[in-house]
Amino acid sequence: MVGTAKVTLSDVAARAEVSIATASRALAGRGDLGRATRERVLAAAAALGYDRRASARGRPSTLDPRLIELVLGSFDDAWTDEVTAGARRSAFEHGYDLVLTLERDKPADDWPARVATRRPSGVVLGLIRPTRRQLTELRGLNIPLVLLDPRSDPGGELASVGTTDEQGGYDAGAHLAGTGLGRFAVITGTPRFRFGKAREQGFRRAIAEHAPGAPVTRLDLGWSGGDLSAPIAELFAADSTPLGIFACNDAMALSVYPAARRTGLRIPHDISVVGFDDEPRSAVASPPLTTVHQPLGQMAARAVALVQELRDRGGEHFDRVELPTRLVLRRSTLRPEHVGARHAQR
Repeated sequence: MVGTAKVTLSDVAARAEVSIATASRALAGRGDLGRATRERVLAAAAALGYDRRASARGRPSTLDPRLIELVLGSFDDAWTDEVTAGARRSAFEHGYDLVLTLERDKPADDWPARVATRRPSGVVLGLIRPTRRQLTELRGLNIPLVLLDPRSDPGGELASVGTTDEQGGYDAGAHLAGTGLGRFAVITGTPRFRFGKAREQGFRRAIAEHAPGAPVTRLDLGWSGGDLSAPIAELFAADSTPLGIFACNDAMALSVYPAARRTGLRIPHDISVVGFDDEPRSAVASPPLTTVHQPLGQMAARAVALVQELRDRGGEHFDRVELPTRLVLRRSTLRPEHVGARHAQR
């Protein structure tokens, strides 16, 4: 690799076979450029070791806009509301402004280029695992990058903040088994993201330990919920004994409610339900939903603080920070002391 002091923008343009102006726009994240052109310029810059941060005088730029970029896939649900609020509070405490960037659902969308245009002090990616191309572009900015609750395992390659998903699933399973139930179902989200797999794994481990031999049926549903009437009816067609259901998020858990009503089943007497997230509507459901509290606001705040720590330390650090979950007991499940009364009613 050629040393950065010897490489000019003209060298990058020549290697990428574009004009100097095009190379400059591609590296700055500006201009209406095709993805292939932008990628070719970025690849040329990486191969030559070109550092755009070097000024015309050969000194690195020391400009710090005091901005934290929060990149999310949407801004219209309970998850993102809590994440945004937590990130905003932490950014303010650390002396930053928070910029919200939307990952558009378009193959041609180049959100790293939008980030590059602003050159923030750090980036937090919520529920997003950057592609190899995006990661190369972001690393070229030489700013801290932290993943918040990534959908796939970063594998020690990037700093990340999450929660104890496996333990949360275990706590849900131990609670349901402790109420004396003899059969269970787990509703897993599709696509099967990293955190969903961990929650299911913890739940199954708890059932194996606390209700050995009890069957566990897996139901697949979209993460935003859906109609469970048919699978719920099927589970009770040949077996009318009470069922314990753990859903890998609250949206799926709350989908059990209308399905139970349509099939004439009662919560919690026929079906005990546990969710995961503790989003606001879980507390006002009828009956209120037992769920695993995920400290989303604290997780977002910790991700912003981790950006600051990475800036202070310098270099590449691939921290994995996990904040603890907490089981919140409400009336969608029975307490162990009520098990006898339930069986007596049946």
